[in-house]
Amino acid sequence: MVSSDAKSLPAIPPAAHAAQANENFRTKSIATRLTEAEFAEVESAAAGAGQKVAEWLRDAALEQARAAQDGHTDTILLTEILGVRALMLNLFAKASEGPLSAEDLRKMSAYAEAVKDQKAEEILARRRRNTPGTLEEPR
Repeated sequence: MVSSDAKSLPAIPPAAHAAQANENFRTKSIATRLTEAEFAEVESAAAGAGQKVAEWLRDAALEQARAAQDGHTDTILLTEILGVRALMLNLFAKASEGPLSAEDLRKMSAYAEAVKDQKAEEILARRRRNTPGTLEEPR
């Protein structure tokens, strides 16, 4: 016997809500076959990234697909070029003031190393948004 205090079950959500939910949840899967060596390589890469194999594979596939849309930008090369650019700009600016010390060079190198990844991400994000931009620093 059910008491009158019993909670009623929630109503089934409308179909529109179900369609919207499908857009937010992954419902498709892809299967592939790997050799034992290939699987070990993928498993090691996933573990190194702190992810499960399926998560790592999804991220790698999406990164590859999105890179194709970015015009095949080599992220590592872009990052290093931006690091060299930051170093050169700072070297020229400081050298115009007089002789450079070893400490000046160490600081400039550390700065270039610290900002190159962020600068590359900003440029790639602008490209993904199709926003025109240059490598110029904001003034």
